[in-house]
Amino acid sequence: MLIKVDARDFVPLYEQVKSEIRRLAAVGAVKPHDPLPSIRELAAEVLVNPNTVARAYRELEQEGLIVTQKGRGSFLAARRVQEADRILDAHLIRKLDEAIGELRKFGAGPAEIRKRFEERLRRVEDRERKGGRDE
Repeated sequence: MLIKVDARDFVPLYEQVKSEIRRLAAVGAVKPHDPLPSIRELAAEVLVNPNTVARAYRELEQEGLIVTQKGRGSFLAARRVQEADRILDAHLIRKLDEAIGELRKFGAGPAEIRKRFEERLRRVEDRERKGGRDE
């Protein structure tokens, strides 16, 4: 499963796991009724404590995005996939608003903000094309 977390990020790891599962559901990488990795498997994959993944799964289950069947594992819930899109949109908007707010604190106006976002987007696209890391 293509879940990435960043221990250096200020967002708690369990929230990052939740966001990644929502993202995978929203883009169709995980489909309704698809099994999710076990807690231990995912913890080993993303190098976090199993309790971190357990908390993420528990909260996603409370939100109705996943269902857990004793002895069978956790699966993406069919009825909540569309809501995953709305949750992902809200998350992305919140992140963009935070970035814009930070730039405004340093006196950046709309033109400067656009320039910085476009510049960053080009760097990310270049990195993805090259298959490497940002320099």
